[in-house]
Amino acid sequence: MVPNATPLATVVIPTLDRSQELESCQKSLEAQKGVPHEAVEVILIKERGPLAQLRNQGLSQARAPVVSFIDDDVVCSPTWLSSLLRVFRESPQVMGVTGPAIIPESSRPNRDIYRFRSLTWAYTTLFVYPEYRPGHLTTAGTFVPTPDYSYQGSVQFLEACNMSFRTEALKAVGGFDEAYGGIGDWSEPDCAFRLRQRYGNDCLWFSPDARLEHHPSRGGAYLFRDADARQRLDNYRLFASRWVPPTLRHRLYRAFLTGYYAWKQCSAQ
Repeated sequence: MVPNATPLATVVIPTLDRSQELESCQKSLEAQKGVPHEAVEVILIKERGPLAQLRNQGLSQARAPVVSFIDDDVVCSPTWLSSLLRVFRESPQVMGVTGPAIIPESSRPNRDIYRFRSLTWAYTTLFVYPEYRPGHLTTAGTFVPTPDYSYQGSVQFLEACNMSFRTEALKAVGGFDEAYGGIGDWSEPDCAFRLRQRYGNDCLWFSPDARLEHHPSRGGAYLFRDADARQRLDNYRLFASRWVPPTLRHRLYRAFLTGYYAWKQCSAQ
């Protein structure tokens, strides 16, 4: 990048002990089409800590008018960045953009929601069906694990590993709330809901062209997921207390999560 030149986009990547995955991620950024390589600022946050705090650290360093947050185990499509920048350029009312974060079949065994078919069936039947739009909470207060990625339109929140914002808008709502500890579950939709509260319900957009692949790794930060199970449940309870109406379906989902995280906590000991 030219010294002192203002980049078009800042990409923040928190990373921890995933050198091979990070290399693939960085190569996909270098292969972006339609955006000069020197116009992209990449900030690597190479330390362990609460994810919301690490993302805010990246936000404080960002120099571009658009800041993107991706995981170190994603591979961006060649038009990922140009697609999301086009939305910001053509739609001044949009403050955040997301797109498909597709988990390939080969990587799905690294996620419980795909690994255990009975769990997937129960989760989908009780808490998802028939709501399959990406970026929307179901009436149970959860997200859709396998949404219809052909969707294009406004959303309630952005994919956690594929989030882009107008930098000043994200700063205006205080970034990510650091009350969400550990790996930061639910800090992302909380941030999105605060943006919608400030800028209107249509300020977040899903573009099917802003696509990346997510290859969940069992290394790096993943090693702390089970040990953080209690914190992850606390994160959801905090989010739900702020944003989810207390329906019967939601109470059932909270009970489901309580049992699930208790099992994960035990398995980590």
